[in-house]
Amino acid sequence: MKILHVHNIAHIPPLVVQELEKVGVEADFVEDVRTVDLRSYDIVHGHYAVNRATIRAFNRARKLDIPFVLHCHGSDLRLVSPQGRKKLGGFYLAISRHLRKGASHIFLSTPDLIEYEPKGEYVPNPVDLEAFRPLPDEDKADRDLICGRFLKGSKIYDFIEPDKKYDCISQHCEIKFPPNVQMLPEIPHDRLPNFFNRYSFMLGTMCDLISMARMEAMACGLKTFTNFERSFVSYYGGENPDEADNPRDFVMRHHNPGICVKRFIEVYEELLKK
Repeated sequence: MKILHVHNIAHIPPLVVQELEKVGVEADFVEDVRTVDLRSYDIVHGHYAVNRATIRAFNRARKLDIPFVLHCHGSDLRLVSPQGRKKLGGFYLAISRHLRKGASHIFLSTPDLIEYEPKGEYVPNPVDLEAFRPLPDEDKADRDLICGRFLKGSKIYDFIEPDKKYDCISQHCEIKFPPNVQMLPEIPHDRLPNFFNRYSFMLGTMCDLISMARMEAMACGLKTFTNFERSFVSYYGGENPDEADNPRDFVMRHHNPGICVKRFIEVYEELLKK
């Protein structure tokens, strides 16, 4: 069995390939299927339905009659705002529906996506527990961390304490933080483990489900808070990540790479039997 993962989103596909190879499954990752001979693969696993690379992989796999597994990651199924979630619309919805209709299997990266694609299967996003781990020798800052995507109307103002100092990194920020929040430039992903280990506590995007940045921070031992939606704690055995006494243990229980890889292999084997 030889698997090809296509399109890098949130650094998940390369990690999955690495974990598949650890258990003896031959797997590769590419951003563009034009760089490989698709006929040498048994299954194509494409990430994010409205990405050009994934669409190209889908079309080529279909022409060659190779099973195509679609992995939806969020905004390829729905949009998120401080007011809540809503359906994807227009051209992007049509593309997403086309790929979902033709996919051999659909994986969903967060449990809320089941509402938008009932045929999909939620599998927890994996966290690289070897890279993201506590580093006791890292010097601690006398500040808390704010990290995430912050849109106008965000409720994060309600949780910023005026007598504390914060550092903030945000790939997308539409709001103006108070003076006790210092904005920092974006941190390269390979430097995040050391960066996270400078802090003990993080405020994330309010009501996330859970962002990769939050899970990676928890794997480094940070306590985190996002005003987590309690209706989704059932997917975590009743545990609320906002209340996790040992954040790394929480991630190890629920987002260990072995969880998703085991399920991926089961589905791959089922598809190859058909």
